[in-house]
Order: sequence, then structure tokens, then C-alpha cells
Amino acid sequence: MLKRLFSKAMLRTLNAQLRQFFFLGPGDLADLVSSRHHSLLFSRYRARFILSRVRMMAAIFALLTPLWIFIDFAVFPSHLAMPLATARLLTSTAFALLAIYCRCTPSMGHGRAAVALILSIPTAFFVFSRILLAGAHLNAIGTAMSAGYAFLPFVLLATLALFPLVALETLMFSLPMLSIFLISDSIRSQSLLPGFNDLAVFWLLLLIAVVVSMASLSQLQLMKGLFHQSSLDPLTHLFNRRSGEQFLQLQMAQAKRHDFPLSIAFLDLDDFKQINDQYGHEVGDRMLQHTAETMKAALRESDALIRWGGEEFLVIMPFATAWQAAARLGKIADSRVMQRPDGRALTWSSGIAQWPLDAAANSWQEMVTLADARMYRAKTQGKGRVVTQ
Repeated sequence: MLKRLFSKAMLRTLNAQLRQFFFLGPGDLADLVSSRHHSLLFSRYRARFILSRVRMMAAIFALLTPLWIFIDFAVFPSHLAMPLATARLLTSTAFALLAIYCRCTPSMGHGRAAVALILSIPTAFFVFSRILLAGAHLNAIGTAMSAGYAFLPFVLLATLALFPLVALETLMFSLPMLSIFLISDSIRSQSLLPGFNDLAVFWLLLLIAVVVSMASLSQLQLMKGLFHQSSLDPLTHLFNRRSGEQFLQLQMAQAKRHDFPLSIAFLDLDDFKQINDQYGHEVGDRMLQHTAETMKAALRESDALIRWGGEEFLVIMPFATAWQAAARLGKIADSRVMQRPDGRALTWSSGIAQWPLDAAANSWQEMVTLADARMYRAKTQGKGRVVTQ
């Protein structure tokens, strides 16, 4: 038991030292290594950016790839230039199809698949060209041009720097390319073991992969910072109304697609104006911060808490019925962990709408309107209560 506690303490200390060394905030180091704890909204934002980059690159490569055919025929004999030209046309077609059809719903699954395709297409051409030109008798210009094909993996690795990827993603994309380079060289040289020159090139590729990974992480960290600035409320660090609306739209679409219950609770702190008037806005701000921290800690990880405006909050609960949402909010209220400056309990009035139980609310806007109306009904019924219908 002591050994386990000691190891956990060591890991926490190491994590804190690494964050301090790299100027990272709490949770930033884990978010740069893996996307497991990225919010659904940020994942969609990142996926949309990645898909747009892939479409742009695919369109450019589809136009530029066939232009090299003229150089192939000028440098290589026809029995080599013809297969290379055919491979280039096929590669260009694949890029064009990727640019046209890469307009799917933005998700990180689609984003990773798009990056894998934009890398796989030229990698297949690289392997084909290496095998085709292996052992061919060429003149000085042809030999130099053939040697230039070996630099294609450098270009492919460099393209990873264009995408905001976590460390595990860059590892997932770079390792196959490094392996394919070694395998293709073994096939070209007809040897099981790579030669010294191949190992030197591989080492250089590995260094480039590390640099590219750092560039991707830097881009991801910048994107994460900009996303938080634009989507989080500066006082409570919850989703602001603008990002909350986007999250609501996304959750409503998923609830309809996968047919699961979705509950939305509209909360308004009771008599909050009296706190600002009697104790000042600074105390009121601290109350809002404490409310946000308490609510967020008591909700499920899949739930989302939004500061809708002033002392109004919105709670989004996927896979929860109105009864389950009311029970959760009631449990938080009964705990009395939230108190006013005079020691009295800080209560709220809440209205809950549930899809698909509330058939009249078929959009997230109608759900919010219905929950808001029920919240005002709770106000008129004496405050400090939840109304579900």
C-alpha cells in the first residue's frame, strides 16, 4: 500500500516538474500526449481544421503530381517512364477523389482517416518507384533523379507538421512510414539487413519525425489556447453561451442519430441580486465561481455545464431522463455545499426538458425555451425547486 502511494506521489511530482519545465497548465501535458480527455467540442473543432488541411493538400497534389510526367519521359527510358507516368496518374486521381469526398462530418475518427490517406497515397507511389528503379541502368541524370525519389519520405514526414496532432497520433503516423522506408530499401538492395547509408538516412528521418512531432504539438497547444479563450467563460471557466450553443447542437444531433435520451436543465440562482447588492460584485463573482466548481465536480464526466448568462446556467445531460436529471440536481441541492455569505443555503430554480419525451421540442432551441419556461414556473411556485413538466 505504501509502495503504491509512494509511486503515485512520484508520478504527481514528475508530472508537476514536467509541466513547470514546459510552461504547461494543469491537464495540458496529458492533453498533448493523448486526445482521450479532449472535450467533444474541441475534438470537433480540431477535426474540422484537419479535414480542411487534408482537402487543401489533396487538391494541390492532384494538380502538381501529373506535371512531373514530362520530366520522367525526358530523363528515364520509355520502359520506366511509362509505368511511372501511369502511377502518377493513379496517384493524382486518388488525391482528387480524396479532395472531393473528404467532406464528411467533422470527427477525429474521420480526421485521422483523412491524414492516413493523404500519407498512404504518396507512400504507395514511393514504394512502387523504389522497386521499379532498383537495379535499372541509368545515365548520370537518371541516376541522380532516381536518388531524388529517396527523399519523398522526408516530404511525407514534414507534412505532419501541418496538422495539430497529439504525441500518440504523430507516433501512429510516423512509425509506419519509417518502417516502410526500411522495408523498401531491403527489397531494393535484396538484403535482409539495411546498409550503413540506409541506417544513416533512417536516423535522419527519425530526427525529422521528432522535430515534426514537436511542431504538431506546438500547433495543438496554440489551438487549444485559442479555443479556450474563445469558448470558455473567463470568470467560471465553463463553456460560454456561444460554445454552449454549438455543443447543444452537436449533442442534439447525436441524440437523434443514436436514439438516446437527452435532458437539458435551465438553472437560475435564487435571489442572487441581493448578494451583489448587499455584499458587492466581488463576493458575487466568488459565489458564481464556487457554484461552477461545485456543480462541475458533482456532475458526470459526460455532462456539460454552461454559463448561459449572469447567474443562469445550463446543464446538458446525455443518456439521462428528466427524472434522473432532477434526482442528480436534487442531490446536489440537498448536500447544501453551496451557501450564501450569511451561511444560508444557496438555492436555485430549475426547469428540465427531455428529448424525446417532450415531443413539442424537436430542436435544441425549443428544448432550451421549454426548460427556461419551466424554470420560471419553478420561480413562481416558491423557488428552490425543479420542474420537469
